[in-house]
Amino acid sequence: MTKEDVSEPAEGDAVLGCFTRNAPHQRVVIHQVASAPRPSDCEFSFFDPSEPQCREILQDPNTTIPELFAVLRQWVPQVQKNIDVIGIEILKRGCGVNDRDGLTDMSLLHYCCKAGAPGIGDAETAASFARQLLALGADPNLRSRWTNMRALHYAAYFDVPQLVGVVLQASQPGEVDATCSDFEFGTALHIAASNLCTSAVKRLLELGANPAFRVWFFFLSFLFCIITHQQT
Repeated sequence: MTKEDVSEPAEGDAVLGCFTRNAPHQRVVIHQVASAPRPSDCEFSFFDPSEPQCREILQDPNTTIPELFAVLRQWVPQVQKNIDVIGIEILKRGCGVNDRDGLTDMSLLHYCCKAGAPGIGDAETAASFARQLLALGADPNLRSRWTNMRALHYAAYFDVPQLVGVVLQASQPGEVDATCSDFEFGTALHIAASNLCTSAVKRLLELGANPAFRVWFFFLSFLFCIITHQQT
């Protein structure tokens, strides 16, 4: 099994747009929990960046980082397909690229890997923003302390092969088989197979995931996933 730890941020001081790459050992902030903002006369329960009143709130400098993290937690297409728009507003307010949401303990890169989910997000938009975050020093090995999942595990869980590729491109050799204790120390391949995420399974295998890395709870799921994929 791989050791489940968090690596130090990568070095560098390159600038992407108006944001500066994370400095080595930069302090990570866990932002307090807040509720998502919404217009006072809003008739819907979720945040929609394309709606003028919501867009005004999004661009208002008085809207806080915790409030925008709360927006990212809304599992609706209107939010997830705009991960880049909302994420940039979070960065504009001084959020570190590896800072965490106080409720989920997830970073922007973690949210990116969820935001590509089929049927609710946009994988290409999420992958493009993930590349920007990684260029700014986002740590692909960072784990949520609630789920113990890395970005790769989220990409596998939500069946986003584009994000699997982006994250592994920024990772060290062998990280494809990093384990997650919340999934009985299964790897990203086990997680994808147990959810029948055939696209993620295929991409992980292409990128060197070890199918012989057995965790018995997931092994039957993996076999079923492969058989199902071969029949389609």
